Amino acid sequence: MDQNRGVPDGTDENADDPPPTTTGTTSATSSATSQPSSSSSQSKAKWKANDLFLTNLTSMGFSSMMAKKALYYTNNESVETAIEWIFTNGVDSQDLPLELEQSEQQSSSSNSLMANADDDLYKMVFIVNSELTMGVGKIAAQVAHSALGLHRLLLQHQSKYGESLLCWNEYGETKIVLRGENTNHLVELEHRAIALDLPCYLVHDAGKTQVKSGSTTVLGIFGSNKLIDQITSQLKLY
Repeated sequence: MDQNRGVPDGTDENADDPPPTTTGTTSATSSATSQPSSSSSQSKAKWKANDLFLTNLTSMGFSSMMAKKALYYTNNESVETAIEWIFTNGVDSQDLPLELEQSEQQSSSSNSLMANADDDLYKMVFIVNSELTMGVGKIAAQVAHSALGLHRLLLQHQSKYGESLLCWNEYGETKIVLRGENTNHLVELEHRAIALDLPCYLVHDAGKTQVKSGSTTVLGIFGSNKLIDQITSQLKLY
């Protein structure tokens, strides 16, 4: 048995009729200088610039704001039409249309909320001692050992970890396996986790297969994404 150490905390009717003839075409300039109608303002509020057109315009030296504005007023028709709009309406006009400005603000607010929500989620991470010559099966067993030990630890301190454990259960029970350098590295990460008051569980193998008795194999840590990332954000996936 392994020795373990845990640290708590349709059809057109006029199909037979010849198509109508046209007597003129709309000039590119006219199309380029047209402003969005009030009937389309609601859909424009959710408008998004064509990424390829935007990249092409900014690579030509136009500012991102001016490029977005030109694409907005020409409804992403083409790069050429957007350029003509800029030259027709003036490159010095940098203010965004109200609808586009609102759309940008809504997008920024949404991204901020998503980032904050992600910070409030929880995960388990398992740092494997890559210095040891463990096979895939051995690593899987050691990670499982750490997961069980860490979960037992959380259950034993439900008054402290109960709410976060329920949140972890509800949002997919995220588990990530990362690569640690050696025993000293795992111990250092353990100390950092304790300093942040995060529950962790360090596994020492019994030495029956592949590694020596007492070898430090895996460190498990549980906590919010925000706190754990302070410890493990630089580590690579195993």
